[in-house]
Amino acid sequence: MIRFFDLTFVWFFVITGIGTAAAGLYAFWPRWTLKTIGKMPFVREYTIITQHWGIMVGLTGVFMIAAAFKVEWRTPILLYSLLEKTFMVYLVVANGRQAYSQGFKAAAAMDATVVLYTIVYFAVFGFAA
Repeated sequence: MIRFFDLTFVWFFVITGIGTAAAGLYAFWPRWTLKTIGKMPFVREYTIITQHWGIMVGLTGVFMIAAAFKVEWRTPILLYSLLEKTFMVYLVVANGRQAYSQGFKAAAAMDATVVLYTIVYFAVFGFAA
């Protein structure tokens, strides 16, 4: 398993970090992103929370990319990412029958992959890696 992570860690977290960082679009172009990517109507009264969520998740993606290269940053960033992504997957599954969850299914699939990868990573290396 160590060899597997040696071969895949950097690319896995760069690619999924880019996907996660894409949520930053909600921070800067909330109307377009909600309608086009989120498949939800734009509600002006929710702009602040939408933009706040976008910057928080977008920065998580940036830090995931950084963790791909900075070994000493991995544990705290991966723990935060694990918790954030686990909750996102839970929310999408729990609301799966609602129309508003449809735009989040691809992101939830990626997040579930990151969650599984991270759990195995911590099982192999522990939290002191």
